Amino acid sequence: MTFFNQLNSQEKRISIYLLIGAFFFLLFDYSVASFFDSINHQTKSLFGTLTHFGDSLYFFVPTILIWGLIKIIKSKNQIMETISDISLFIFLNILLSGIVTQISKHIIGRPRPVLYNGFELKSLDIIQFDSKWHSFPSGHTATIFAFIFCMIFLFPKIKNALITIAIIIASTRVIVGAHFISDIFGGTLVAYLSTIFISKKLADKNKLFTSENDKLIPNNNVEIISSNIANLYQNIFSLYLNFNFYFKTLTITLLLSIVFFIFPSLDITVSGLFFGQDGKFIASESDWFIYFVRKMLLPLMALLVFFVPIAAVFKQIYYKEKILNIAVREWVYLFSCLIIGTGIVVNSIFKNLWGRARPNDTIQFGGEEPFTIPWLNVDYCSTNCSFVSGDVSFFTLSLALLIIINKTSWNTFAYASILLISLLRIMEGDHFLSDTIMSFIITYVIIKGLNDIFKNFPEDLNLNQLKKISWRFRKDSNPD
Repeated sequence: MTFFNQLNSQEKRISIYLLIGAFFFLLFDYSVASFFDSINHQTKSLFGTLTHFGDSLYFFVPTILIWGLIKIIKSKNQIMETISDISLFIFLNILLSGIVTQISKHIIGRPRPVLYNGFELKSLDIIQFDSKWHSFPSGHTATIFAFIFCMIFLFPKIKNALITIAIIIASTRVIVGAHFISDIFGGTLVAYLSTIFISKKLADKNKLFTSENDKLIPNNNVEIISSNIANLYQNIFSLYLNFNFYFKTLTITLLLSIVFFIFPSLDITVSGLFFGQDGKFIASESDWFIYFVRKMLLPLMALLVFFVPIAAVFKQIYYKEKILNIAVREWVYLFSCLIIGTGIVVNSIFKNLWGRARPNDTIQFGGEEPFTIPWLNVDYCSTNCSFVSGDVSFFTLSLALLIIINKTSWNTFAYASILLISLLRIMEGDHFLSDTIMSFIITYVIIKGLNDIFKNFPEDLNLNQLKKISWRFRKDSNPD
């Protein structure tokens, strides 16, 4: 009890809250486990990937390598020594919490959700070596929270973001059916107490922490590292803000592409949310609203965007008049966005040449073709393929329309329509999330680029001069 008596009031309060949480959620453990057991495996796909971030190996290897490398080079730099101490702090904390967790698991012998969902087993089996009886406490949760608590103790200014990350990863243990909610609280409590214990030991040796008013605070060297990291972040963000539109968009596109590359199951999880137990997506073209949007409204809008600019050109040439008091330059701009953006780039190039199978056709959703990540040029679809979405591209043209009618204040409605059509296409199983996002980005860049080009042209595009040249040519070719 000596260790517990050394806890300050805040540490005792947090420990009690975690303990109460573990007991409280015992009331809901089995109903929550049954709920997540009923969810299809496609929806759990992303969480099955994220849950591995609670594997201690991901932390043991880099921390011991960093600590060992600094010791080998025998650096006398105080900041390098502090980094070495931080690595050791993380390593020892995860090690201690892991040992406590494993001992507790073997002694308590609580059956995992798989045993409850399959056989309705609830009773404990004391001293159990079968991993199916190692539910309490959660080891992955103890690992990720041990790491996160180390970071919070060292860099308290970003504790909210860190706690959010830990909660997301810990919750995946419940979603994939490996643990109950109360197991998560148990693992968190072990990690918290372990962090306090290790940090106090380091403070006693004047490493990383100093004591102030019965509280441990980071020492000066840790504060210097924290300040340097904050300055680096501010410099990078300032550099990004100084980029023009195209470099900013390129940066965002690269970051999103990296996310979809590292977490390819993100696409499967989002689509899985709309995949029913009957093996079909919950929406289809036969639904009246989808039929109205895609088969009636969209074709009508496409015809208007195609023919109205043509009519505007002829009216300008022959009558020197505008349609809806909008300059012919603006109509031609809208027409160009349709032809170049949605027509050539999206539909002719990407959809016909990239060959990504639609969700409905992939093995994950009952089809025969493999799932692939965005931007990967494959041959699993011959024409009109999944990457990227043509419908989303067309609805993105609404932003160009609002530019020419000088109603950019209505952009919120345009974005809402783009989100709606994106959702509908995902619900039908015709597109992945990445298809819709990249379609919007590609089309939006073309809209912006063409706008930058066309605003340098005269409003009438010198079409009246073109008419005079054409009339003179006909007169010269017919002298009689």
